[in-house]
Amino acid sequence: MASTTSREPPFHTPVVVLTSQPREPLHLEGGTSFYFFDGPADAALAYARELAPGTDVRIGGGATTVREFLAADLIDELHIAIAPIVLGRGERLWDGLEGLEERFNIESVTSPSGVIHLMLWRRG
Repeated sequence: MASTTSREPPFHTPVVVLTSQPREPLHLEGGTSFYFFDGPADAALAYARELAPGTDVRIGGGATTVREFLAADLIDELHIAIAPIVLGRGERLWDGLEGLEERFNIESVTSPSGVIHLMLWRRG
């Protein structure tokens, strides 16, 4: 049975969460439902499209998720926010993804707080 709470996140759409520990969906107010999925990027994208037919699908996640979707060429637009905080070694985002500038237009904007917003969108 799915859980229901009174919290209202800003998404108002189905959200697919990639995880190695699937569980029942979590339904919140405002039309947001979190669906927990264990599988490869292409299957997760197909599942997200099934949940939200005819609408844009947004993928959220960390470096591993972004790398997997970029490597599988499943991204049309990408927005990455880079905060100037060093918490440790972290994960390398761009390793093995050379040549993105040939597939994507790339723009970066720095906010007054120092956060860098990196936007990529598919060429052509």
